[in-house]
Amino acid sequence: MSQIEIAQVIEQIKEEIEVDVTGKGKGSIKATARLAGVSDKAIGKALESANLEPSKLAQRLMQQGFESANLNEWRTEGIPDIAIGIILHYYAYEAGRYCTKQAKLVCQAFGTIGVRAWMQDALGWTKPTQEHNKYSIATTPHTSPSSR
Repeated sequence: MSQIEIAQVIEQIKEEIEVDVTGKGKGSIKATARLAGVSDKAIGKALESANLEPSKLAQRLMQQGFESANLNEWRTEGIPDIAIGIILHYYAYEAGRYCTKQAKLVCQAFGTIGVRAWMQDALGWTKPTQEHNKYSIATTPHTSPSSR
């Protein structure tokens, strides 16, 4: 898979990712699977396994501080950007025979900017400015050296 093909995948999943007002991103299971080059069923099963016999991927996510209840919620609420990064890394380097070249390429591409920054950029998100700062700057009296 080439960088051009990855760019096509990213374009195709834009409808399945979101960034909230604080800049935190989420993606659907389908979007995450497309990025990793695996089936959405594989990721869904891994998330489902968290409560009974956690899969290696579920264990990896829980080792990173995510709780099993969170993993189940992601099926409907979306996967947080940080978890997407962990999932991509898993399928790039830790999944044994299930490692994918695509996950490795995506990890390398996102490694420099991070998944959250990519989602923010893909959706045109900008950090909101604080209203009170605008007004405090505008209403501060200015003095010039000649007025002293």
